Amino acid sequence: MTVAKDNKVEEVSQTGALLRTVTRLFTELQQRNFACCDVQSATQCVILTTLEREGDQTLTALTRSLNLDKAWLSRSTDDLVEQGLLAKTPHPGDRRALLLRLTDTGHTAAQDLNAQLNAQSAQVLARLPEQDRTAALRLLTGLAGALQAELDGEGGCAC
Repeated sequence: MTVAKDNKVEEVSQTGALLRTVTRLFTELQQRNFACCDVQSATQCVILTTLEREGDQTLTALTRSLNLDKAWLSRSTDDLVEQGLLAKTPHPGDRRALLLRLTDTGHTAAQDLNAQLNAQSAQVLARLPEQDRTAALRLLTGLAGALQAELDGEGGCAC
């Protein structure tokens, strides 16, 4: 192998390891913040923030979106209904389906949690040198787009 090829292999290896490390660390920070959420589980926090971000959904759509077990998600949404954070209403286009909708209290809880998560992200970004922050935001925006394109394309799974 030439030096150029060896460097490319090393770059690919480093990129994969760094992305996994960043993902793991960011997930751990999010989990710590979810522990402060005023609901019973991290799953419920994810449900709240997802519905706040994406709007009303059926249980099936939310199951696909979050990649969670439908029975587990159903129990979690039932708990959120009991807490007054979520309402299950008949779906206007499908009598067999229920629509999951945040209540006013649920919207407030989700917005509070999003504010907490955003503050944590700002704190992380503030740890970078000031001259790197704009570049980091630009690169994260590009990376988010590249990841979404990979998921949307035919090559979304390497196995």
